[in-house]
Amino acid sequence: MFSTTFVRVFSSFVVFGLFLVQHTQSHPEGHNYNDKEGFGSFLKTEPFLPVTDEQIAAWNRVVEHCLPFNTRDSLSDQCMTSLGEYFANKPVWSYGYMVVFNRTGWEVFPHNMLNQRRNLNPADFLNPDVPFWRHIFDDQIEQRQELFIRVVNDSQCKELASSQKSGIHDDLAEDCAAREMFKYATYLSACYDAKHRLPTLQRVIPEDDHEHGGLTLFEYSLQLIDDLVSNDEQNSAAKRHMEKNYLHAYWVAAQCSQHGFVLISETSDTTKTESFLSWVWDDDDKDTDWLLDYTHDYIMKMAMKSGDDWAIRIGYLASYVAAEFGTDLMQRYPLLMHRLLGDTGSGWGYEFTSFTWEEHAHHRAKAYLLLVEQKGEEFARLIYDPAELTEEIQYVESGGLLRSPPSLAEEEARRRAGSRQFQEE
Repeated sequence: MFSTTFVRVFSSFVVFGLFLVQHTQSHPEGHNYNDKEGFGSFLKTEPFLPVTDEQIAAWNRVVEHCLPFNTRDSLSDQCMTSLGEYFANKPVWSYGYMVVFNRTGWEVFPHNMLNQRRNLNPADFLNPDVPFWRHIFDDQIEQRQELFIRVVNDSQCKELASSQKSGIHDDLAEDCAAREMFKYATYLSACYDAKHRLPTLQRVIPEDDHEHGGLTLFEYSLQLIDDLVSNDEQNSAAKRHMEKNYLHAYWVAAQCSQHGFVLISETSDTTKTESFLSWVWDDDDKDTDWLLDYTHDYIMKMAMKSGDDWAIRIGYLASYVAAEFGTDLMQRYPLLMHRLLGDTGSGWGYEFTSFTWEEHAHHRAKAYLLLVEQKGEEFARLIYDPAELTEEIQYVESGGLLRSPPSLAEEEARRRAGSRQFQEE
C-alpha cells in the first residue's frame, strides 16, 4: 500500500491517455488506461513530422551515451552533447506535456505551464514550418533578453499589447521584434516547465512507504511498468518514453541554468534591469511565478498582434485575448479558428460561455470539412469523427451560418455583466 505522503504526490494529477511513440512525437487525447489489455491501444505510431535518418542516428547516440542513467547522478558531458544533437532538431510543440506512469495509467503533470496552447494534434503540423529547439536554445539568448528590454519599453510596442489596439499589425513586426519575442516567451515557458518537471521526477518517495520508500518518482514509474505491462514491446516503448521525458527535462534545465531571465515589473510595465534572475528560486515565491506568467503573456500578445505565425499558431487564444484581433485571425487562419471555436473541453483553446453546444459543433464540422479539403478524409478523421457531426456537416455544407467570434465590445459587455452578477450575488 502507498503511504499517505506519496499519495499526495499524485493526488492532483489529471489523467490523460497518451500515444507513445518511439522516435516521434506524442500528445494527450483525453483517454484513460485502466487495464493491461487496453494499454496497447495507446501505442500508436503517428509522427507529426517525418522522422529522418539523421534523427534516428542522433537518438541511437543518446541511447549509447546516456542509457542507463541514475536520476541521482549528473549526466556525462558526452551524454549532454548527444542530447543537444538530438533535441536541437525536434519540434518544440511536441513537448508541451510531460507524463508519468502511475497505477491508474499515464498522468500529466498539473502545474501551471504558462499560457501556450498544449492540445496539439497533426493538424497543427500541416504547415511544417514550426519552431525547433535549436531556434530557442541558440547563441542569441543574452542578446534576445537585451532586445526584450528595448521592446517592452518602446511606446508603440506597449500600445500593441494594449487591449485597445485592435487587429493584427504586420507593419510593427520588425520594430517590435515579433519573432524574437515569441522565442523569448517560449524560452520562459520551456524553462518554467523544466524547473517543475525535473525535481518532480527526481523526488524521493518517503521511507514511511515500506514498499516504495527510497525510490524516485521516475524509478517508481519504471517499476510499475514492469509490474503492469507484460507485453515486451509495449513495456520497452513505455520505458523509452519515460526515459526520453526525463532526458528532455534534464537537457532543458541545463540550458536554462546557463542564462537566467529578466521580467517586466508588475506595476509599471518597465523591466527589472538591475539584475538577471536565476531559474533556481523558492517555490513559495509566488511573485516570481506571477511575473513570469505576466511577462510571457505580454510579449506573446505583442508577437501575435504583430503577425508572427509561430506565436499565433501556439498562442493561448482565450476569448478576451482573441477578441482584440479575432476578425483578422478568421481571415488569415480559418482552420485554426474553427478548430478553436469548436473546442469545448481542453482548457487551452478559444473559450467562451455564451456559445451553445450546437454552435461549437458547427465550427467542428467546418474544421473537419476544411481538413478534408486540404489533406483528405483519412487525415481529417484523425482529428474528428464525422459520424458524431453528421447533422452539423450537413448544416455547414448547405450554407448554414456559423457564429462569429465575439468582438472586443461584446466581450467587455459580457465581462461587465458577469461582474455585476457577482456583485449582486
